[in-house]
Amino acid sequence: MIFRRNKENKPNSEELLKKAGRCSPKGLKKLLKQIEDELAKGDNYDLQIAKTIITSRLTSMRDSGKIPL
Repeated sequence: MIFRRNKENKPNSEELLKKAGRCSPKGLKKLLKQIEDELAKGDNYDLQIAKTIITSRLTSMRDSGKIPL
């Protein structure tokens, strides 16, 4: 259980992973950008999984015609 956030008041990798699973289609690109920014700071397995989830959701939405290229 997480009682407080880190000193920078930024979401940690577990929170971003949870958001990736339940994010609305409209917020996927913004969340992907946020995850890529966090990955640039350092390698993290949870963030890599979150990026994979979002990328696959965006790809399936593009292939089904729900979002344009």
